[in-house]
Amino acid sequence: MKESKLRPKVVLWWGIGLTIGGLLLAVLVPNLSYTFLNAQGGATVDQGLMLLLDVCTRIIMQAIAPVGVALIGASVVMAYVGRLLTPAHERVAVADTVADED
Repeated sequence: MKESKLRPKVVLWWGIGLTIGGLLLAVLVPNLSYTFLNAQGGATVDQGLMLLLDVCTRIIMQAIAPVGVALIGASVVMAYVGRLLTPAHERVAVADTVADED
């Protein structure tokens, strides 16, 4: 059987990245869109296009941060369940090899 490449550490880093990315989007996108609209000067931008862009970015901003937080929680649960399911003699062997590397 093929071993899964989905590890708690990978899920944790994806969760941290998505959470930070979602927060940055929530902070920066309104300012950037305001700057973009004011930089147009005399040219007008189609309001329908701007509305579509605004709705899409709001949906993405509202979804990314909670998914990142959920991935952080999932990585904690994955690590905890993995430790519970690992036999005690394997945990001692892994701890010994880590201590030898230090």
